[in-house]
Amino acid sequence: MANIFTFIILALVVMVMVSEFYKMKFERNKESQDERGQLIIFKIKSFSYTLLTSGIVIGVILVAIFELFNREFFIFYVMLVFFVQSIASSIYLAIVKKHSLLH
Repeated sequence: MANIFTFIILALVVMVMVSEFYKMKFERNKESQDERGQLIIFKIKSFSYTLLTSGIVIGVILVAIFELFNREFFIFYVMLVFFVQSIASSIYLAIVKKHSLLH
């Protein structure tokens, strides 16, 4: 059982590293320097902060109000939220770049 959790955590860490490298590559690219690129970066950061805030608030509600899991495991939940936020923001960046979803 511990091997499965270790594998899942390692897989998430690798996915986070790849997604952060992808975002870093975009931010260093010339495409990010123009007005459209700056708007894309703003949208990605806005999405990321919204996702982080929502995830942590949901976690606080689950732990403090509904007591669905122990408070000792809350730090692992926050770690998972950070991992998911990083991966989701990279996916969102790829979608925005590909389809130019700027409104």
